[in-house]
Amino acid sequence: MLDLLKLTVILALTVLLLMRKWELGLVLLLDSVVAAVLFAYPPVAMVLSAFQGLIANETLKLVGAVFLVLVLAELLHRTHSMVKMVSSLQVVVSDSRVVLALIPALIGLMPMLGGAMFSAPMVDGIGTQLKVSPDRKTFVNYWFRHAMEYVWPLYSSLLMVAALLEVSPATFIGAAYPLSLAAIIGGVLWGLLGIPRQDLGQNGQTKRTAWRELFVSTWPLSLVILLVVVLQLNMLVSLCGVILLVLLVKRIGPWQWLDVLKHSVPLRTFSAILGVMIFKRVVEDAGAVQTIPAAMSGLGLPPLLITFLVPLVTGLLTGAPPAAMALGVPLVAPLMDTLAIDRVAGGVWMFAGSFSGVLLSPLHLCLALTRDYFGASWGRLYRAIVPAVALVIAVALGVVLLR
Repeated sequence: MLDLLKLTVILALTVLLLMRKWELGLVLLLDSVVAAVLFAYPPVAMVLSAFQGLIANETLKLVGAVFLVLVLAELLHRTHSMVKMVSSLQVVVSDSRVVLALIPALIGLMPMLGGAMFSAPMVDGIGTQLKVSPDRKTFVNYWFRHAMEYVWPLYSSLLMVAALLEVSPATFIGAAYPLSLAAIIGGVLWGLLGIPRQDLGQNGQTKRTAWRELFVSTWPLSLVILLVVVLQLNMLVSLCGVILLVLLVKRIGPWQWLDVLKHSVPLRTFSAILGVMIFKRVVEDAGAVQTIPAAMSGLGLPPLLITFLVPLVTGLLTGAPPAAMALGVPLVAPLMDTLAIDRVAGGVWMFAGSFSGVLLSPLHLCLALTRDYFGASWGRLYRAIVPAVALVIAVALGVVLLR
């Protein structure tokens, strides 16, 4: 029980500091120090663990992958690929409800801070034409923005949980794809059902022109999926190849390259990643992780429930996928060794817990900003989010039991 109290102190400190707008990377570094103190881990050993976590192979690969993802996202932004994609979609897809969902879903394929706000004006415009309420527009924009995050290999949260579990992104995606299918079904049931079908018009384009525009605007993302998920090639090599192709095809000059690189290094993102990996190493080496199974068993909770609830609570309290993964998954991953379930399926179960907490958290920036943008009611919004999240959780449990 004392060990659980120590971990509760770490989680409470994290939430308090994040609510006070501290940087996630700094918070995780402080958490590492607090964990070392609470679990009587010597200072010299803590520094050594932090350094080892910093230079670990998985850390370097993760930093490289996230950096290249951000470079690709910046290139797609500068070449107006997303705007062209939306314009062509309105011609290619005749069902206006599908367009309403596809806009945030496809923009969600390009990881970027405030992505839900990027798609919000487009969803607002189409939703207004369809006479959709602010609450429903908020849910559709928010929910479909994150529907593919369970399987999209460009998201740092997915890369992070795969690294923490020491499995390849492709292996994890192969087990997690039912969650995205469930998220899409949940979005249809609680977001699109009841909206009348309406033709949004041709926007001066023929369907043939629109299809060509859609291909031109999305081929970099499609190529990444082909290389990483289908062919299971190295993530870093694949991203480098796609970026070079974009630079050549779009004829982006050397001076523009430097500007792209300058805007692709947000220090907050990389400090968070490094903080995650340092915290993971310190809590493991300090013995904090090893105390969890016995402590939780003392409460009489089934291990399978514990491996879901801890990530769920960290997601709720932080509202940030990296923090939820960093705090939740390393703490309960050892419990998977006591369960007769597939390791990857167990990772999907923990990921579902942490991401469900993030989706439900009022601290989640995407939820808070889009609710404010559309002027939606918290109550009516949660009446759609909660059952949709519950559906994803049910499917995640099915993955664990059937795999």
